[in-house]
Amino acid sequence: MQNLMKKALKTAALVGTLHLVGVVQAAGVPGQGTWETTLQARDLDGNLANGPEAFYDTALNVTWLRAANTSAMDWSAAKAWAEQDCFGLSGWRLPTTVDKGSDGCNWSYTGGTDCGYNPDSSVATGSEMAHLFFQSLGNKSAYVPGTTTPQPGYGLTNSGDFQNLQSNVYWSGTESAPNSNIAFSFVTVSGYQDVYYNYNYLYSLAVRPGDVTSAVPEPQTLALTLCGLTGLLLARRHQRAL
Repeated sequence: MQNLMKKALKTAALVGTLHLVGVVQAAGVPGQGTWETTLQARDLDGNLANGPEAFYDTALNVTWLRAANTSAMDWSAAKAWAEQDCFGLSGWRLPTTVDKGSDGCNWSYTGGTDCGYNPDSSVATGSEMAHLFFQSLGNKSAYVPGTTTPQPGYGLTNSGDFQNLQSNVYWSGTESAPNSNIAFSFVTVSGYQDVYYNYNYLYSLAVRPGDVTSAVPEPQTLALTLCGLTGLLLARRHQRAL
């Protein structure tokens, strides 16, 4: 429990530091990862001129919302942000994490577990955020897979065509059993998965099952208002409640 508290405090310090320095979003890197073929653009607002609003992930059979949340939130607020109806579509949620091995975080520096560097990112047994980071975007962890050897060029070097995806800490929608006050998360700063108390303020991406090609978009202005402002309003409401 003391180790988890230390990690929670470390995360709060990390997020605060990244805010102060003004994190710059990585750009899309052609040829790195599979994103150019496996993340297919989807127009949700009926306006092709302003680019896609989502990406259908052909490997995971899910659809990612293109714009990540720019407001750090506690876990319950992040879930509410992710689960809102957006662009006339319901079913959005935070990415899931596969709890491998014994319940809770099974940390490893060499990879393949549910916590630590180079966590399982496979389609069948891995976690959605880990697959997006390592497989789709081709980013690297701070350690060479299967070893404890430091790896150059790690972190979020490629954000594909996502908006607001930054080097920071992102919530998973999966609680860490048996403690309902702890949830999994993914750290794009150095490519590792961990668990944190749900009162921490982290960032989030939204995803939903399947493709969205058959969806009927709601009016553009309303859709952008709902998806762009709800996160900020939720963050402010939770801050006032503390």
